[in-house]
Amino acid sequence: MGLPGKNKICRIMPLLLLLGGIIPVAAQETEGDFPWDPEYEVLPEGEGITITGTRTEKRLTDSPVVTEIISEKELVHSNADTLTDILDDYGLVYTGNAMGDYIQMQGMDKARVLLLVNGRRVVGRNSQRFQGETLPLGNIKQIEIVRGPQSALYGSDSIGGVINIITKKPEAAPFFTAGLTNRFLPAYDFTPLREQLFTAAGGFSVGKVRNALDVETGWGTFYYDETGESSLLPRYYRGRAGLDTVIPLGDTSEFRTGGSFMLMRRDDQTDKQGSLNRFDYIRAEGYAEMELSPLEGSRLTTRFYDNFYRRDKDTYSSDTDAWKAGESGENENLAALELMGVYEGLSNFIFTLGLEGAYHSMEKYDLDTPFIGIDKEALFFQTEYYREKFSILAGVRVERNSPFGFAGAPKLSLMYHLPRGFRVLAGAGAGYRAPSFNDLYLDYENRTQHVRGNRDLRPEYSLAVNTGLEYARPGCFAQINLYYHELFNEIDNVLTDTVNGQRIYDAKNIARSMRAGIDAEGKLSFLKYGFFSLGYAWLYGYDRHEKTELYPQPAHTVKMKLGFEHQERRITTYLQGRFFSPLHIPNKPDTDPRFILDFYFSLALHKNFLVKAGVDNVTGLIDSLGPSTPQIFSIGLNYEL
Repeated sequence: MGLPGKNKICRIMPLLLLLGGIIPVAAQETEGDFPWDPEYEVLPEGEGITITGTRTEKRLTDSPVVTEIISEKELVHSNADTLTDILDDYGLVYTGNAMGDYIQMQGMDKARVLLLVNGRRVVGRNSQRFQGETLPLGNIKQIEIVRGPQSALYGSDSIGGVINIITKKPEAAPFFTAGLTNRFLPAYDFTPLREQLFTAAGGFSVGKVRNALDVETGWGTFYYDETGESSLLPRYYRGRAGLDTVIPLGDTSEFRTGGSFMLMRRDDQTDKQGSLNRFDYIRAEGYAEMELSPLEGSRLTTRFYDNFYRRDKDTYSSDTDAWKAGESGENENLAALELMGVYEGLSNFIFTLGLEGAYHSMEKYDLDTPFIGIDKEALFFQTEYYREKFSILAGVRVERNSPFGFAGAPKLSLMYHLPRGFRVLAGAGAGYRAPSFNDLYLDYENRTQHVRGNRDLRPEYSLAVNTGLEYARPGCFAQINLYYHELFNEIDNVLTDTVNGQRIYDAKNIARSMRAGIDAEGKLSFLKYGFFSLGYAWLYGYDRHEKTELYPQPAHTVKMKLGFEHQERRITTYLQGRFFSPLHIPNKPDTDPRFILDFYFSLALHKNFLVKAGVDNVTGLIDSLGPSTPQIFSIGLNYEL
């Protein structure tokens, strides 16, 4: 017998050869014959600094870890209001509904992708989905995406990758920005004021103390389908405020502190009798950190933060015309203390050492043991050796989880600059994920299914390798990455029984499975103001124990963008599309292929004003996996002082 999936791999080889041919062609079209020069290299989105892949600041082209940056400019022109919006635009959210969003990376989804805000963990998942609407994008500098296991730096939950939201830091110079966006859906129930969002951010200094304040408020009404009886979109109210303060402690040291609070209510209406469910969300965070330079070439950072998330669910009964409150919900809290030192005093070496301790707790209202607490401690070490053209990075992390004991994860990353703008990257590493509260204690039931947790689960482990080739020159960028994951003790919901037509799912460990695939992307500028980008991802999964194929995500995903940008006149317009191939789920009908197309336009009326307009889901496609509504129109105004 041949290897599992051999025929699929053979069918993909022509595409590999085609992609392999794109990069040399792009090189031939570049004007001139440039020697290798690190100062000349062009970043895909201009000058940019990344920190997530190594925990030290680096130029994107100097990082040995493949990182994708979504810049502030891209966020502004995308009309995205929440994390869900922007990750959906980049093909990282396969499906989403009232329970939350499935974030996907290289065949890893659910709780296997770690979400950070300024390097701090974010809590709050429901059925392993993340409620992206509870993390607005009002004061974001950039979003960094690192694919593949990052447990050697970040520990559990980063087995599939890391998404780090980086906000703007307070500066000495004052600033003020504000934005107003209105959305409406004319297809069935034309409500010109269906949804509004207002954001504002400002910075000011008091003596040497620098401050940044941001506020946001948004609301939306019900939106009825063509029958006029049920709403396709929820009604919601959302508000958020955050304050960050920086106090300089000399030329190289500073103290940072701040916090934020978010409140959101969401009603899911099935008919005009009233809402079926009402969800209340609260997020609150506070942090304090200090950065010192005790020795020349060194940096010591101490940080404490507390992240709180609350979710309450009330159910409406049309028979009694009353709400049943407090039947389901949870409070989740993470308190963490981190100490990290970086030393660059030796030529061509960077050493990083970190200590972490955290207490993670959850209180669920519908459990026989309502309060659960887990304490974690970790030690990680990383060293990087770099020269003019190459870099070698090695690291290891050891973490103790109170219910599951010790786990360790090493990693190795290599980078080498080739002539004419080429860069080779390779990496290998291990990952791990301790079962989450949802895996252990979830008990979710509706008319068709009952999903139960399992307190006897074992942690997941993974081994992964990846290789990549990049090309970057003025007006042209191309990248291709190949990855291979072996996943041990994979946690999944397995159908164990059917009672009176209701399917019973229990959380189980799958002995061994694998993921393999390709991520490829290219961007080309043409005719001075035009640009075109194309991305393709292929995924193959296999359950080695059951000897069956796995379908965690579509096998083929394509994303594209065609646009025009006139920087002098500040005009930007583009079409953006995502394609998902059918998903073949055992014992279920195949899903339909999906093609989602969006259009955005922005124009500067004055040096301080920017007008934006857009249409999401231009084709009007409606699908149970998303999008769930036809065309959504938006128009907005941004002001920047």
